[in-house]
Amino acid sequence: MKKILFSSLFIFSLIAGGCSNGPAESQSKLPTTEKADAAGQANTKTEQTTEKSPSNNEQMKEIRSMLKMQGNKLPMKFPITDSEYVGAKINKNETDQYSISFYRTQEPVSINDKSLDTNDNLLATFKAETFHDKNNQEELFPETSLDSIPDEMKVDLGHKITGMKEGAAGSSYLLWKEGRWVVQIKSISADKLDTTDIARKMVDYLEENALPVPQENGRIEVNYPENADKVESMARWEEGNTVYTLETGEVPINALMMTVSTE
Repeated sequence: MKKILFSSLFIFSLIAGGCSNGPAESQSKLPTTEKADAAGQANTKTEQTTEKSPSNNEQMKEIRSMLKMQGNKLPMKFPITDSEYVGAKINKNETDQYSISFYRTQEPVSINDKSLDTNDNLLATFKAETFHDKNNQEELFPETSLDSIPDEMKVDLGHKITGMKEGAAGSSYLLWKEGRWVVQIKSISADKLDTTDIARKMVDYLEENALPVPQENGRIEVNYPENADKVESMARWEEGNTVYTLETGEVPINALMMTVSTE
C-alpha cells in the first residue's frame, strides 16, 4: 500500500512540474517572426500615445477659452509617451496675436504652472499673428520657384515629387513643394548629412497626413546646425491676414505631426 501511495505522489509531482514549466518553455521557443511581431505591436502602442487624449482635449478647450483672439487654432498632438503629459504656458495673449509654449511633463500641471518656468523639455512654441500690412506678411514667405530645376540639381523624393538640391556659402539646401507649401532642409555641407533620406521620410509622412491648407503660402524650414547633433524646425502658413507658426527642436517627423494636427 505504501508503494502504491509513493508511486501516485511521484507521478503527480512530475505532472505538476511539467505544467509549471510549460509557459516559460513555450515563450522561449517562440519563432523569431512571432517575437518580431510582438515587438512591432509594442512599438505601435508607443506611437499611438501621440494621438489626442481626453485630458489633452480638455486642456486645449481650456486654452481656447482663455485666448482673446477669435477663431484660434492649436496643435492637438504631441510626441509624448503614455506616461507623460503636456504642460502649456501662454506667453502672449492679445486680440490680434498669441503665443503658447508646450512642454513635456511627468505629471499633469495646470496652464501657466510655475514649474514650467524651469522646465527644459520644450516640445514646441505655437504662435498666431494678425497682419495689417500685406507687405510685412509676404516677407515671411520668400518667393521660391521650382518650375524648372536643372537636371544636375534634381532629386527624386518619391510619390512623383522632385526636389532641388544646391549648395551655397558652405551650406547645403534641399527644397521641394507640397501643394502650396515650400519645404526646405538646410545643413552644413561639411557634415555630409543625408538630407535626401530625411526628405523622403517627410514626403512619405505627408503622403498619408495632410498639412493645413494655406490661403496662399506655407513654408517649412528644417535647419541642422554644425555637426547635425540637433535640429530646429519651423512650420508657417497663412490664412487670410493671420499667420500661424510652429517652432520646435523635435525631429522633422514630430514637427510635421504637430503641424498636421493643428485645428
